[in-house]
Formats: sequence, structure tokens, C-alpha cells
Amino acid sequence: MTRTNGGDLLVQVMRDNGVDTAFGVVSVHNLPLVEAVSRDLRFVPVRHEAAAVNAADGYARATGGLGVAITSTGTGAGNAAGAMVEALTAGSRVLHVTGQIDSPFLGQGRGVIHETKDQASMLAAISKHSATVASAGEAGSVLREAVRSALSVPSGPSSVEWPIDLQYAEQQVSSAPAERGATPPSVDPASVRSAVEVIRSAERPLLWVGGGGTGAGELVRELAELLSAGVLTSNSGRGSVPEDHELVIGNFAANPEAAPLLAEADLLISIGTHFRSNETKHYSLQLPAKHVQIDVDPAAVGRVHPAAVGLTGETEQVLPQLLAELAGTTVGGPDWRAKVTSTRAAVRAHLRSAIGRYQLICDAMRQTLPAEAVIARDVTIPSSQWGNRLLEIYRPNTNVF
Repeated sequence: MTRTNGGDLLVQVMRDNGVDTAFGVVSVHNLPLVEAVSRDLRFVPVRHEAAAVNAADGYARATGGLGVAITSTGTGAGNAAGAMVEALTAGSRVLHVTGQIDSPFLGQGRGVIHETKDQASMLAAISKHSATVASAGEAGSVLREAVRSALSVPSGPSSVEWPIDLQYAEQQVSSAPAERGATPPSVDPASVRSAVEVIRSAERPLLWVGGGGTGAGELVRELAELLSAGVLTSNSGRGSVPEDHELVIGNFAANPEAAPLLAEADLLISIGTHFRSNETKHYSLQLPAKHVQIDVDPAAVGRVHPAAVGLTGETEQVLPQLLAELAGTTVGGPDWRAKVTSTRAAVRAHLRSAIGRYQLICDAMRQTLPAEAVIARDVTIPSSQWGNRLLEIYRPNTNVF
């Protein structure tokens, strides 16, 4: 029988969770992992650890599954930190497996190659969940718990540091069911009824959709059309409703041409968004005082913008109940719908005027690329100025930024 080690265990965990690719940088402190993934699945080598995590992040966003990055200890793990913060901000489902020096030497400050002081604390700061493999026998449970945390809503990246001697240690490897995220809280029916009362009292509603709405696009569209509500989005929420829909204003809340509509609106329904500073004029944007907030994270409700009613739960669970209670409701009329559609046109015209001939790039890309093409945008002036707004997105998983 072939002896197995930590690399074979990682391969099995990846297989169990439908992952066929890992990205990383080869090191003496992760060689068993890299060798096994290269042999049995696909290992994509990159030149820098941040690139490994960014690639795993993009893989997770585009596939809707789990991305895996493998880095070295010390400087290697430190190099990954910025990309981990990006994944944490975006709530990306990433498993970051990093090496560590031999377990007998941990915390002694001997100057072992690639050693760094208190790497575990650094990983805790840049990850939703972090853990250290302390023995060969617990490696499997540590990995699977990290995957489970990454998948649990609100999702985010997990880091596991794995001492090199424990990577080489013999493992008993067997398949297991795919990990499932923790069950989100159930929706409170009384809160749904309270939200319905608030919504029915409105005449000029707006939706603001963030990353928490991307898995329920059809339901979001149904709610918008029922209420004749304009759809604002964060950058993360783009494509929840295709951006060629006439009610989708998009990622333009801070555009000057959107200000009159925001001032006139008498209700905001936010869906899985945290009102980030760069999308709210550093929290100075004037939003409707009457606010119904939907978020899977109870701590998010009212944190940035006060909420009259908070609905805690996954969007896919909340919206069907809300729509059922709202059946037959008439809120926004044709006049409000017309103002929404005219604002949609006005914010785009304003940005087109500002960027001049760059608008031709947007037009050419959209005319050439199919709707399902993944569009990846770095933090650049063109991306921040028009790629994150004017370049239309039709499906959430094509929106990688």
C-alpha cells in the first residue's frame, strides 16, 4: 500500500468539495501539498503569493465554489495578506493553506528558515477563520472545518497553517461528504409582517443590492418590478438583476444625477449590502430615512444606516416570504417608474460625458463579449472610473473586481 501524507489528505478534501485546481508558490515548507495536487489534480504555479490568493478568489467567484491557494510560511504567508484582505472584504470562499516551520521549533525564535513571529495572529487578522494543525491526526478535521467556515454565510476566506513535519506525517485518507455551510438563522415571520407594513406605506421605493443578493437575482427582479423600485447596487451586487433592465440604475448611488431620486425616495430596501464608504460618499450620502434591511448577518442590521425593520436570513429565504406577503400590493406607480428610468439614463450620460472617448471601450467590449464572459478588473483608474459602473454586467459571477 502506498503511504499517504498531508498532500494526499489535501487532495481528498479538495475532491470531496468539488475543487480540481489549486494556485500557489512552491516552497520547502509546502512541498508535500504541491506534489500531491500536481500529481492528482491541477496545480497552477504563480510568481507571487498574492497572485495565488487572487487567483483562488477569482476561481471561487467565477465558479461559485471554493478556491484553494497554497503558500509558504513567513514571508510567503505575509505576501498573501493583501489578497486575503481583498477576499475577506468580498466574502470570497477561499481556503488558504500555508506552510509553517517544524512543529517542535514553533515559538522558540531560533531563526528557522522562513520563520516569522506569531504568524497565527497575522492569519487571524486577514481571515474569517484561521487555525493551526497541531498534530497529524487532527489535520483532516482542521481542513474540513476551514472549508465549512469559508462556505458558511456570511462567507469568507479561511487560513490553515500546517507545520512541514506534520505535512510529511502519514495520514489515513478517506472520502467524506462535501462540506456544507452552517445553517443560517430562520426568518422571523413577525419581522416579515412588519417589513410589509413599512413597504405598503411607501410610494417611492428604491432597492440597494449588495453581494448578498447575487444568489437570488430572479427574486430581486420580481420585487423590483412589483414595487416599480429603482435598483441601486454596490460593486459586489452588480448583475443580480441584469444591468440592461430598465429599473437598474446600478452602481451609481454617488453619481450627482442620482441625488434627486434619492432625495425624493421614501423607502430604501437594502439586500445584503454594507454601504461601503466609497459607495456612499464616505457615509455622507443622503439615503431614505425609512429603511428595511435584509442581511444574513444580524450584526450588519442598522450598523451603517438605521433600519426601521431588519430581516435576518439568506436572501433566498427572505424574499419568497416577503413576496408572498406583498402579493397584489401596489406601491410605486408609473410616474415613479418613469423617474427611475430617466435617472438610469442620466447617470450613464453623466459618466459618458466625463470619460469622453473611453466610453467607446465599454461599448466595444459589450458588443464583442458574450453575456457569460467573466470580466476581471484590477484597481486601476479606468476600472474605478467606468469599469465598475458603465461596463454592463448581466450575471453576478462574471463580475470579478
